[in-house]
Amino acid sequence: MKLKYLLLSFFAFATLLTGCKEEIEIPSLDEVKVDMSYIAFAKAGGSKTITLTATDSWNITNIPAWLTVSPASGSASPEGIKVTFTVGATDSDNSSEVYVNCADKVQVLTVRQIAGPQEIVISTCKDVIEKGVDGKIYWVEGQVTSIANTQYGNWYLNDGTGTLYIYGTLDAKGNTKNFLSLGISVGDRVMVHGPRTTYGSTIELVDVTVDKITPSLIKAAVDAVDVPKEGGTFEVAVLYKGDGLEIEYDADWLSVKSMIKGADDSTRVAFVAQANPGGDRIATISMTSSTGSHSSITKASGNSSTITISVKQKGAIIDATVAQFIAAAEDATQYRISGIITKDTGSDYGNIYIKDATGEVYIYGVLDAEGKTKQWKNMGINVGDIVTLITPRASYKDTPQGKNAKVDAHIPVIEATVATFLAAAEDATYYRLVGTAGDLSGAGKYGNFNISDETGQVYVYGLLSGWGGAKGQFQTLVTETGLKAGDLLTIVGKRTSYKGTPQVGSGFYVSHEPAATE
Repeated sequence: MKLKYLLLSFFAFATLLTGCKEEIEIPSLDEVKVDMSYIAFAKAGGSKTITLTATDSWNITNIPAWLTVSPASGSASPEGIKVTFTVGATDSDNSSEVYVNCADKVQVLTVRQIAGPQEIVISTCKDVIEKGVDGKIYWVEGQVTSIANTQYGNWYLNDGTGTLYIYGTLDAKGNTKNFLSLGISVGDRVMVHGPRTTYGSTIELVDVTVDKITPSLIKAAVDAVDVPKEGGTFEVAVLYKGDGLEIEYDADWLSVKSMIKGADDSTRVAFVAQANPGGDRIATISMTSSTGSHSSITKASGNSSTITISVKQKGAIIDATVAQFIAAAEDATQYRISGIITKDTGSDYGNIYIKDATGEVYIYGVLDAEGKTKQWKNMGINVGDIVTLITPRASYKDTPQGKNAKVDAHIPVIEATVATFLAAAEDATYYRLVGTAGDLSGAGKYGNFNISDETGQVYVYGLLSGWGGAKGQFQTLVTETGLKAGDLLTIVGKRTSYKGTPQVGSGFYVSHEPAATE
């Protein structure tokens, strides 16, 4: 484990540990909770009391000889019980982790007694994420890469080894919901300490105390740029205090055109974006400024600051079959895919399956015309309808899917008996028919045959293997699906006619159930 150390006087150390400590909500286990997980004593010793809440019987273990804990065990205490930690005077530093055991879970408490100056261990983000323990307080130092909430102070800290999410930041007086008073900006280098917790799959430090802020050596007027698909030139105004400016970007469709120093000491950096012949794409520009003599800029060093600017460029929407969509790379490219809705999971988000002649894919969420989520049940789209969606290629546990799709077109499909189909007007309406497949021996390569139900019979003039399927592939469909005369067949098609005789036109295969065998 790589460690950094910061030498502080005991007074400063104790202030960091105890200032407004009662206002910090320590994340802990469901089975056992404590209101303080880091307990510090001065050289003279003394007693400190915490409140412990447990759902089952509990006990505290790994208690060192220099520490007394009372009580050290007890029964379930849903209302909370006071536990007192006592140490005597000492001429040497003492430190230990004690364990609160409850229902096969362990809550870690750190107890320290400091006789002289104390070295605070600065942990790396990587070690906090991979080796840290929930409930334990960690010190980390790194750069603010983005800020998610400016009231509570939710932001991301990167130290070069990884990125930690900071969920809640206390102000100078230990109060919450006053983040702006700290003046922290993206690009600043900040040292904080706070307890670790796990929320879902995210490792976080919560309600942190800010120990040090080193203002960034570089600021930009914007943190995101939108570029049209035609490309062109765009500028980013940068103000930096270091000895120089280093620019990096991760896309070959970007290049630097010029750098011009302005009268206000800002530098206008002009970039050129090439025209985009493909789908939507994203790039990141990194700008770094440092002080001192360096053979190269070290972004993780204390005298170096880096900011990032996101560049998004719209592109052409790529028309794709479901099979092509599934085989595509997972990125920001937008695809237009079309198919019949085979299943609706019932979610308000519109989590559905669509199928064309080449395959079936899951769509995780469909947005309404205004781009809002959870509006699916108000959109009037049903299982069996045909939809055209615009969506990026995403995945879940390596399984391809669409995500937050936009509806480009919607074709309602009407369920009908053969009789109602025959009586319908000849227009562009699609109907869903379920009936018994007739003799297929003369169906040929196009799929010309009869389908019937208890209300009548109708001729199918050509059947595609699915929505968007190619003509003349009926025999391949028969071979691949096992379709035969007598099977209960579901198709979708339009009401057309030939010499005045009604028939199914523009029809495509949906599914079938094999005929019962005796």
